[in-house]
Amino acid sequence: MRVQRTTAWLVLAVLLVVGCSRGQAAVPAGAQLVAVRATESAVHLEPATVRAGDVYVVLETPGSSVGFVQRKSTAAEQPGPLTDEDLARLAHGDTEGTQIGGFDDNGCSPEQRAEDRGRTGPCGNVFKLVLGPGKYAFFAGNLDGAPPGDYSGSIAVLEVLP
Repeated sequence: MRVQRTTAWLVLAVLLVVGCSRGQAAVPAGAQLVAVRATESAVHLEPATVRAGDVYVVLETPGSSVGFVQRKSTAAEQPGPLTDEDLARLAHGDTEGTQIGGFDDNGCSPEQRAEDRGRTGPCGNVFKLVLGPGKYAFFAGNLDGAPPGDYSGSIAVLEVLP
């Protein structure tokens, strides 16, 4: 009985430590990195071209957020690359046929962000995407809430090669 109780406390202690972890992970050596610098009105990518597969987005501007747009014209369709027509419509605030997501490092204290910088996880500034060949858009500002033809923010295009 005493062994069972000791084992139960040990398991509980391990679960508490694991449960309190932010789950940050290092970026694999040799991974494709795309540095994103964003303000409320501008977004810049470096590099703007990568190979298909795992791509790690590194949000370089602490406390910022950036939107990410993929094509998704129906609920059943898998998200994927944007067409040139999609990109032209996005430039005017038209988000029809797209899926909008985003990345930010908000919600964590400055100390947590500093500790997790360069890592994935809820307080890290690195986010993993798996992308197929084509074009994807990052944006600054409020693209989704802009009236059609009235988007005044910045859009940067990431080209993914086979």
